[in-house]
Amino acid sequence: MKKVKKAAASLLAVILLCVYGADSVSASSVNSSPEQPEKESIGLSAFCDSYPGKRLKIVTDDDISTFFTAGELGAQIRFVADHPVKQLYFIFEKPCQWTIILPDNSVRHGGKQGYIHELLQLDQEISRFQMEIPAGSKLTDVYAFSGGELPDWVQKWEPPCQSADLMVMPTHADDEHLWFGGVLPYYAGELGYNVQVVYMTNHYKDPPRSHELLDGLWKVGVTHYPIIPDQFADHVDTRKSLNAAKEYFGYDRIMEYQVELLRRFSPKVIVAHDIHGEYGHGAHKLNAASLLEALKIYEDPTVYPESAEKYGIHTVQKCYLHLWKKNQILVQWSDLKLERFGGKSAFRMAVEGFACHKSQQKLYKVEEDGWNDCRKFGLAYTTVGLDTPGLNDMFEHVNMSAHDQNIEGEQTGSDDTAQQAVSETDKEPVASPSDKENRSFVWDGNPAIIDVVFIGGVAVALLIAMAILICLKRRE
Repeated sequence: MKKVKKAAASLLAVILLCVYGADSVSASSVNSSPEQPEKESIGLSAFCDSYPGKRLKIVTDDDISTFFTAGELGAQIRFVADHPVKQLYFIFEKPCQWTIILPDNSVRHGGKQGYIHELLQLDQEISRFQMEIPAGSKLTDVYAFSGGELPDWVQKWEPPCQSADLMVMPTHADDEHLWFGGVLPYYAGELGYNVQVVYMTNHYKDPPRSHELLDGLWKVGVTHYPIIPDQFADHVDTRKSLNAAKEYFGYDRIMEYQVELLRRFSPKVIVAHDIHGEYGHGAHKLNAASLLEALKIYEDPTVYPESAEKYGIHTVQKCYLHLWKKNQILVQWSDLKLERFGGKSAFRMAVEGFACHKSQQKLYKVEEDGWNDCRKFGLAYTTVGLDTPGLNDMFEHVNMSAHDQNIEGEQTGSDDTAQQAVSETDKEPVASPSDKENRSFVWDGNPAIIDVVFIGGVAVALLIAMAILICLKRRE
């Protein structure tokens, strides 16, 4: 009897370990946070009239989690440097426009392009300056440098692409590394393609994720500043389902955004989410589903005509979705050694990019196998024909010289151009998101379904174990 009771107790302990330990096991990650480089900057002292006689240490503390918030009338901050300065680096919580007043009373303006990490090059050496920031703006950190070569961690962003070779479309910060693997380090970092990353949501209400986003992109070689929409703030409720995400964001607003992105950046190739939301996330589903719908209508200038008139209409050549079941490719990121990154593989760099997202380390990890395999993509849309099986090249058949013909100022969005694009005979139709062949089932690795099965099984086993223990106790 004691052996039976001991076995039942052991079974109960194992089940409890599975229940409470499953998350910690699945969340454990080989991704280690990157070593933080020494901040090779000049010492700054900051003073604000709001704190008379005291230093405003919060903007010079090299701490991304602290920030100074300007009051209703804005704020003026005076800075004094320990040594002459030629470069200034500013970090804000959200985009805002700001002004620098130099000792000779000349003025420099920043924040015009919406960067929250921005480097300002000066024409003269200075030892002091004044900064004016608008009401409600949040200044995180200011760094000063003497000129010459800057540390690697200082981000020198270029404006968003005029015409993108590749457009990568994550929903949240960190998706670009988790689900798309070596796409960014290989195509942006190693090959130097014009790569534009466009997010569906922002994390301005969830610091420090916006900073992690930029740090991760910079780590893997992206140099064009990403598109982070002000109008779509991330929200936990959107995780529940596709319908919940549609209701929260507004489906027509998302569609207009997607169509505008296709027209604005005229990408040759697109990489985007699993149609089933990676792990069932409603916002991921919405991003992929609306993109497929946008690919059907973006060449019609009568649909959302404002963006057609502003940007013109240019044909997308290919679109890959993560884990799409048709026309699959398997890109061996671990086999791609990148000279730009000292011989590290594209997969290793994806891991390091994700490691910049310190707030997410206990939740996920970059995988080259399993249900979230970052090597697996499928060609969901093409105007240049299907891929050669086994070649696994996202840019196969892509005309790299086919840049927008009207960038130099030619008339855009004409009916003739749109009609020509629509009537191409070699265009493959966009596969419907409801296509049964592309639907993930349990054994295809749909984690949402697997979780339900697992939890249900654990619950049944737990009840059995408890029943055994109760019976044994009564018999005693």
